[in-house]
Amino acid sequence: MQLRRAAEIVNSKENNNTVVYYQNKPVTIVTVDNNIGTAYVKSVDENNRFEVNLEDLSENH
Repeated sequence: MQLRRAAEIVNSKENNNTVVYYQNKPVTIVTVDNNIGTAYVKSVDENNRFEVNLEDLSENH
């Protein structure tokens, strides 16, 4: 995922409803760190939070 798209999702009012995929698992983006190209995400089903590379996120399952 590109930084600009990740930032659009974070800044969107529907951010909590926007699901993206990390390793084929649904997550929501909590915040983006544009200095190092990472996103902090929260899993949809388990409520875990972790850091991932933006390149590893996808809007398609």
